[in-house]
Amino acid sequence: MTTATEPRRVALTSQTSGEHEGASFLWLAAVLLRGRKVLWRTATVGLLLGVTVALFQRPLYTSSFSFLPQANQDAARAAGLAGLAGQFGINLGNIGNSEPPQLYADLVTTRGVLTPIAVDSFSPAPNARPERLATLLQVRGSDSALVLDKTLRKLRRDVISTTVALRTTGMITVNVRTQSPQVSLAIAQRLLTGLNAFNLVTRQSQARAERKFAEGRYAQAMTELRQGEDVLQRFLTSNRQYQNSPQLTFEKDRLQRDVTLHQQVVTTLAQQLEDARIREVRDTPVISVIEEPTLAAKPDSRGRILIVALGVIGGLALGVLIVLIADAWRRERALGRDPALAVLRNEWLSLRRRSTT
Repeated sequence: MTTATEPRRVALTSQTSGEHEGASFLWLAAVLLRGRKVLWRTATVGLLLGVTVALFQRPLYTSSFSFLPQANQDAARAAGLAGLAGQFGINLGNIGNSEPPQLYADLVTTRGVLTPIAVDSFSPAPNARPERLATLLQVRGSDSALVLDKTLRKLRRDVISTTVALRTTGMITVNVRTQSPQVSLAIAQRLLTGLNAFNLVTRQSQARAERKFAEGRYAQAMTELRQGEDVLQRFLTSNRQYQNSPQLTFEKDRLQRDVTLHQQVVTTLAQQLEDARIREVRDTPVISVIEEPTLAAKPDSRGRILIVALGVIGGLALGVLIVLIADAWRRERALGRDPALAVLRNEWLSLRRRSTT
């Protein structure tokens, strides 16, 4: 027997099937408007969290310096020496070649430059007692080697950053960022000093290698010159009238050319040897400082507005998710099974089965 509620039920079923065909923009707006209280509460919570994080964020102070690698003025002579060494099967490396700016930027964070800084002590404030850098950076460990390793990693990851203007001037900029302006300035100054000293020692070591090779080759060239001169002297002594003989004239010219060639080699090696000796003891800087490190007058921008905005956006996103899930659950209980909720349940069960296997 047909009742009056059946047409109403059929219409309700038709309406439900229409709702399950897809969520329109108007439906989404209506659901969010109905859950406006939840959205307001989650946005407020996100705002409070963002404000809390922004207020308790510790200030950071940055000290920067910029420099340019100096061109190697002895590049041509060193390249000539390297070519001369290559004729005798001796490789002097890339002596005389100009290093790329990125090499100096990477050199700032090497262990040889950072280790003296990592084990040193710094004053976090004027007239304050110096403290170990590991203590200032809140690095802890069971032994000194572990503390040193953690300090070096923290310096590379959080404290020191470099930028290189590769497409324009090639200038290298180094930024040092800590919670104390005095510590940032001290580390920047030590980095600049250590970088210059490290490069200076490297250049002097290369010059020492050049000098040792030039000394050995110079002694050998002098011996060859003396031998050639002795041969020419014996020829001139035994052939005083060689001008009247074409054969003797040709032999004299050949011996003279050998002596002249040896003299040129000796002269070149003597110049290279003297240049290498000068470079070995030269203590001039190998980098040109464009901007000296200075004390930071104010802390860096902490992006408080951005942090608060991200907190509000995160709260709203969480609120939208809660409202949509609650609406899907309500429709399933009131109108029947919701396909979207069924898919969500199946995926959740699948994840649980994978985690237990």
